[in-house]
Amino acid sequence: MRDPATAPARAAAGWTVFGGFLAGILVCGTGALAATAVDMNDPEFALQPLLPGWFRPLFLLAPVLGTVALNALTAYSAGLARQAIGLRIRRSRSVLVDGTVSVTPTLYALLVSNFFDTVGTVPQLTVVLLGPSTAVHATGILLRRNRYDGVALGDESRTGPFWYTCGFNLAGVPALGAGAAASALRVDTVCSGPVAAALGGVDLALPAGLLASSAAYALLMRRVGATV
Repeated sequence: MRDPATAPARAAAGWTVFGGFLAGILVCGTGALAATAVDMNDPEFALQPLLPGWFRPLFLLAPVLGTVALNALTAYSAGLARQAIGLRIRRSRSVLVDGTVSVTPTLYALLVSNFFDTVGTVPQLTVVLLGPSTAVHATGILLRRNRYDGVALGDESRTGPFWYTCGFNLAGVPALGAGAAASALRVDTVCSGPVAAALGGVDLALPAGLLASSAAYALLMRRVGATV
């Protein structure tokens, strides 16, 4: 086996891209062929007549295992995020918490509500928080010109420069709240915010959240005089 430190960068990138491309072609090709025989609006039930009886439990198990594999990096990142904010929890327990939180709505989507409606709705609702949080992060990078004290970032003590006030940045928290509020007023999914309703269902949740949180964070950072 070749040492990763001496492996050619082009070969590593090329084989990684080829593996992802090949898997995508096989899966998409199989789905396209299946769509010529059955109605794929509900593949969970439509494909069952085409599958042998012994394979049906494996077919239902495959999405579950695939979801676990796809979210391995997400669970890893979530554990790092908890450690970054000072929450002392073992990585194994962190993964169990993530799994429980993830499986619960998935079971609800599969067994109670319409699966595809739920899958389509969840990303739209997460925009209310993900958009503003991304804007705060990006604005912070721009304000600091991407210059961070690496040693200080790892200092979780109360005297550390990133401890701010009782562990909270008095600029970041209100900015995130302002962006989430602006986004919620303009979202149009399972429920319509008042602004979205007034505009006839036009969903401006993402741009509104980005702009509101970014502007609020930039203004508040100057007000509190943060230098790190």
